[in-house]
Amino acid sequence: MLRPARLVTLALTRPKPVLAVWLVLVAAAALVAIRLDPALTAGGFSDPRSPSAQAETLIEHAFGDEPNQSLVVLTGTHTVSPADVATATRILRENGAVTVTGPSTTPSLASSDGSTVVLAAGFPGSNADVQSKTPEIQSALHDISGVDAYLTGQPALDYALNAHSKEDATRAELIAFPVLVITLLVVFGSLAAALLPLALAGSALAVSYALGYLATRFTDISILYTNIVSMVGLAVAIDYSLFIVKRYREELARGADSDTALRTAFSTAGRSVLFSGIAVAVALVSLFIPRLMAFTSIALGGIVVTVVALLLSLSALPAALVLLGPRINWGTLPLRARAGHPAGAHAPRAAARTRSMVTGLIAAAMLVVVAGPTLGLSLQSPVASATILPPQDPARVGLETAQARIGDHDLFPIQVIVSAPASTAPAAFLREVSRITSLAAARSDVSAAGSVTSAGVPMAQLERSLATPGAIPPSLRTMLTRDNGNFVARVVVTAADGPDSVAAHRLVAALRDEPRPATYSIAVTGATAQGLDFDTALEGSLPWIVGFVFLLTFAMLLVAFRSPLLPLLALAFNTLVVGASLGILALLTDLVTRTPVNSVTPVLLFAVMFGLSMDYMVIIISRMIEEHRAGRTFDEAVTIGATSTRGMINSAAVIMVAVFASFTSAQISIVREIGIGLGVAVTLDALVIRMLVMPAVLRLIGPRALPGHPQVTAVEGDRHSDALAPRRQPVMSPDA
Repeated sequence: MLRPARLVTLALTRPKPVLAVWLVLVAAAALVAIRLDPALTAGGFSDPRSPSAQAETLIEHAFGDEPNQSLVVLTGTHTVSPADVATATRILRENGAVTVTGPSTTPSLASSDGSTVVLAAGFPGSNADVQSKTPEIQSALHDISGVDAYLTGQPALDYALNAHSKEDATRAELIAFPVLVITLLVVFGSLAAALLPLALAGSALAVSYALGYLATRFTDISILYTNIVSMVGLAVAIDYSLFIVKRYREELARGADSDTALRTAFSTAGRSVLFSGIAVAVALVSLFIPRLMAFTSIALGGIVVTVVALLLSLSALPAALVLLGPRINWGTLPLRARAGHPAGAHAPRAAARTRSMVTGLIAAAMLVVVAGPTLGLSLQSPVASATILPPQDPARVGLETAQARIGDHDLFPIQVIVSAPASTAPAAFLREVSRITSLAAARSDVSAAGSVTSAGVPMAQLERSLATPGAIPPSLRTMLTRDNGNFVARVVVTAADGPDSVAAHRLVAALRDEPRPATYSIAVTGATAQGLDFDTALEGSLPWIVGFVFLLTFAMLLVAFRSPLLPLLALAFNTLVVGASLGILALLTDLVTRTPVNSVTPVLLFAVMFGLSMDYMVIIISRMIEEHRAGRTFDEAVTIGATSTRGMINSAAVIMVAVFASFTSAQISIVREIGIGLGVAVTLDALVIRMLVMPAVLRLIGPRALPGHPQVTAVEGDRHSDALAPRRQPVMSPDA
């Protein structure tokens, strides 16, 4: 197995072959990466192992419901004509619809004034097959004159989600790259030094997209894979390059030759990059715990691009730096020279130290207050709506038009499936179905409930039909059937407050808990039940996700610092950052969109930020330990550690914020939320926690906060040991 130290050594000693291998890999990856988008899957916000998913399978098998339901919404200023309905029906059937239901059989699919009509079409095959027909159906519907026609429903919504996801990633990259060029030019003051991290970032994205396509050959991958690869990939690839290139140029500026400068950079900053990359990947592993496609795709994308960026930083980057040598300063801009930290910096005077502690503690208290709204967050994924799409998208417009003019009654009903063995008396089974129907209809949170027992058919006729196999009339088979000899009935329930409301979720839980005879089973499905099951699976995984990340973060920092106190402080700081950023995000989304935060966002923000903030903690604390071991007082070590790393930390934070801010232009709401949340979190982490709160807390604790164990070495910024290592010393520690 090739260790990181050996990988760096190989790149330093044989730079041309290493770069040649990477160039071939990136070129081949680019050819494969262009095939990724069509292979990705929309959705991922449902639990395939949930009770609602099992009930959905039972419905398809017992009642013959088609697996994919699309909706056509016809609306205008006047009554929709039968001819328009017939034209839309013909278009649907020509494109593969097996069933088409409209107002002629279900009057509630038309508005009271007849100006809006909904057609529900059932399609066989996979969701991807129906998605592929969306552009053709929508184009044909646009030709219907006199009405506005919209294709919506799950396949059309998924198609739109795919299209907007691709547009969002492309737009964000086009916004981010020019901003990053300017930012890196300001940070480095050199064109060559600025372009090198961008080249590595582009290579990391290409390889990660290609690996994502290969993964789709074996499993379903969500469209969120593309967004997370762009978001995390640009941030970590450029930041890792920044740490190493900045340290390399500093060593050149001190008069070191190129080889010595490279070895110093990779024995210090290189170790920080290695630690940070592992931390990000480990934190993202926690997102596999829920076993939900949206999270597994995000975890896979984040881990893949982080590992690829890490490999590039420890192989292609040193190889490129060897070949460039002092030419890394090519294209130097006439910028004002930065003032370095004076070697003889002192600890602040007592009054200044007290002010610093008070300021830091006040900042921490303010973050606690800002994090307050997080306690009131409810995790809920809006599966029965299209709010994740931009307001002008046709699929969203069509769905919201139908909801506004007709209502949710027949669009997202709750379906209760009652089943019993064939040995059950037909009369007893029908009485149980009738009881459940009446019980649901009597609830204050239900606007309507119906089943075969409330359809006006005499009970004696229903008993005879059920007792004789094959005797159930076709008109009743959508509500009553026999499946493998068992009796199966469907009860359709409409929630009074809408399918995505908290009351509707409670209604699903109540229906599932309804007592029934021992041999009977009751299954509840529909969009509301699917959303509830997704949220339940996520909430059940939260303690495991938090525990996993906390435990691994503590263990990694314990190894780095040989002190239990610093890892505990890191957990507290990171929790404070995540809580405050979620509080700000919740406030912003409520003010701007008046919609709740998607249940995916807090979990993703938690996992990603715990990984990304690790390098800041390690860099600053390592430098403080370093100065303390070199003989400085505790106060001097804290002051120098915080001030000497401030420029690097702030530069890295600016780059990350620039990347995350570019995703605030996303049309998909969840991507926009993640971009805002991560941007706010990185800003708070770099400017408030690391520069104000952490020094204040360390001074409050005193010298025991910094361990003096002789095995503790700097991860970055060591100017007293690794920086002066002889040429033949390993470029990274032997256990790296």
